Amino acid sequence: MRKFCVSPRPITSLIFVSTVKPGMDQQDFLAITNVTRRNSERFGLTGLLVCNGFNFMQCIEGERAAVKDRMYHIIQDERHSGIIIVHHSEPEIRQFANIYMDRRYFPAEENSGASDLPKILAMATVADVTRTMFQSFLSLGFGAANL
Repeated sequence: MRKFCVSPRPITSLIFVSTVKPGMDQQDFLAITNVTRRNSERFGLTGLLVCNGFNFMQCIEGERAAVKDRMYHIIQDERHSGIIIVHHSEPEIRQFANIYMDRRYFPAEENSGASDLPKILAMATVADVTRTMFQSFLSLGFGAANL
């Protein structure tokens, strides 16, 4: 059972995309996300990280200082490049309050879009803009029928 991550301090939420370093595979992704989960729990961050084989999309949320610190480290990571923050907000509540960085890997060539991700994105706390961005990102290479 996962703990609920709540904070009395204001929440910052960022969504970014980046380009995956050539040659990265699902095992590399799992190694990255194992560390990401540990760090997320350690720093009180929640969110979602997905990869379509070519790009990452991540929503990272938590206290402003923690998000800023983690983004500094994410930007320094050489396993991806071209980081673009596509959305920033300061919501009243966390979108992924009980999820310490859920992860999904969907390489387009495997056409493996079916998962419980639609259920996660359908949670009432997930903002429409977040839901739309992740659905659009994931549909690249799959077609909307797989979502």
